[in-house]
Amino acid sequence: MRISAPNKLVGKVTKIKNGDGVTEVVIDVGDQPVTAVITSGAADALNLHDGDEVFAMFNATSVMLIKDTKEERDYGV
Repeated sequence: MRISAPNKLVGKVTKIKNGDGVTEVVIDVGDQPVTAVITSGAADALNLHDGDEVFAMFNATSVMLIKDTKEERDYGV
């Protein structure tokens, strides 16, 4: 499989939570868990199970910033 999208992370499925029409999939990508919400039909088609290796791909038209107000950090910018 070849994908041109540069914004992708590889990880393992750690949790699958089925909802009403959507499924929440938590992926361990190393330093942070990534949560994807996909349609239940897509989840069924992918036949997802805990421990499966998957790619999380990102497609965004904007970037949002979040500030941690607990402590200030110097990022050298």
